[in-house]
Amino acid sequence: MKSEKFGIDTSGYCCPINLAMVSRKLKGLEIGDTLEIISDDPEFKKQIKTWSYETGNQLIDFKQTENSCITRLRKGTGFKGEALMENLKFFALGIKLHFIKTLLQIIPLKKIQYLVTFVSVAEGLRAQGWLQEKEIKNYTPLPVPNNITRHCGLVFGFKNKSEAVKIFKLLDEAKFAVEDIYFEDEDKSFKTLSFT
Repeated sequence: MKSEKFGIDTSGYCCPINLAMVSRKLKGLEIGDTLEIISDDPEFKKQIKTWSYETGNQLIDFKQTENSCITRLRKGTGFKGEALMENLKFFALGIKLHFIKTLLQIIPLKKIQYLVTFVSVAEGLRAQGWLQEKEIKNYTPLPVPNNITRHCGLVFGFKNKSEAVKIFKLLDEAKFAVEDIYFEDEDKSFKTLSFT
């Protein structure tokens, strides 16, 4: 299988928007494909290193020009922790999220129809901790559905659109790297929600 090369220009955007743009672009690529990213955000090099590690994408190289940084990434197969404890925590989180999902299928206490996604599991966990500190509890942490991405992920589930949009905007204003809002349609697949 031959890998392909793609590109995205995130100039004019800073974190978390530029990472969300990269994450969205990578979702449409195949494992092994290369993405060239142009960014004029001075913090991008540091952020993309962390994000690449958290998401299991391979950072190939950086090229610094006078006004921008050109980064090449290879789409990976998902998070692979270096330490045993990292892998155990990641595995335990997956079990917990799938347990909640299964429980909601058996005992439908609330119908989840809207999902807020993040650029990485780690970013979703940071957002969850922040919301807990603020005592905001109107969401359900769940595993990302396979028809959104094939990789492991953390999403926040909501019963209605207004709650999902409110939390998305709150997290975005607080500079968390939220990615999109998805809604479940009649055929049980998820579509991206357009909102302003």
